[in-house]
Amino acid sequence: MGSFTNGGAADSASPVTPFTKAGFFSKISFWWLNPLLKVGYKKPLEDKDIPLLGATDRAHNQYMMFMEKLNGKKQSPSHDPPSFLWTIVSSHKCAILVSGFFALLKVLTLSTGPIILKAFINVSLGKGTFKHEGYVLAALLFVCKCCESLSQRQWYFRTRRLGLQVRSLLSAAIYKKQQKLSNAAKMKHSSGEIMNYVTVDAYRIGEFPYWFHQSWTTSVQLCIALAILYNAVGAAMISSLVVIIITVLCSVPLARLQHKFQSKLMEA
Repeated sequence: MGSFTNGGAADSASPVTPFTKAGFFSKISFWWLNPLLKVGYKKPLEDKDIPLLGATDRAHNQYMMFMEKLNGKKQSPSHDPPSFLWTIVSSHKCAILVSGFFALLKVLTLSTGPIILKAFINVSLGKGTFKHEGYVLAALLFVCKCCESLSQRQWYFRTRRLGLQVRSLLSAAIYKKQQKLSNAAKMKHSSGEIMNYVTVDAYRIGEFPYWFHQSWTTSVQLCIALAILYNAVGAAMISSLVVIIITVLCSVPLARLQHKFQSKLMEA
């Protein structure tokens, strides 16, 4: 929390991550990581080799942006208390949309594989629609797989970065709130509970952006897969749909049981 208490001031002698000044292609290809990877290839990395976070990713700046949004909602004509969840969402809506775009792009490019494979089979059977169709399909498959790989890595990186930003602002908010607690409130919320908020609850909320996109993209991918399967085998795909539904229904009690034991473990 040292970077928070001193206003997030960074040591001017320490380098800032190249990500802050990286261009579009550098961010897409993670080229900005090359200087750190070169140092790590030559010798084990030390603390002085790790660049500082950019201003956007620091806990102090994330907390100040969150409080600015929260105070703005408090001053709105509405008498309802502002929601912490929607304040966090409104503070990071651009990052959520961009990561969602890459998640959708990953699903769409992944789904092109069976379609292109079917076209390859038609070409091998002499049912091609135009000359040099095989070369076009090979080039298309290469482009789709490149887009799939890049979009998947961008999705993972951006959601993890967003999760760390949310986790850092929540940890800073809990830290600030702890400093203002009265003695009576400290009796109600022990130091262990407050530490649990920071280490467990804030971590889980930080994981939410990734699993949020994972949930809806899985549904989209399942619908696309069923459509492709129906186009290939017709009504026989209903049997596979029944198996999927049974599998999901069987996993629900196990998930609830796991959540129950995990809750008891956290209470202990």
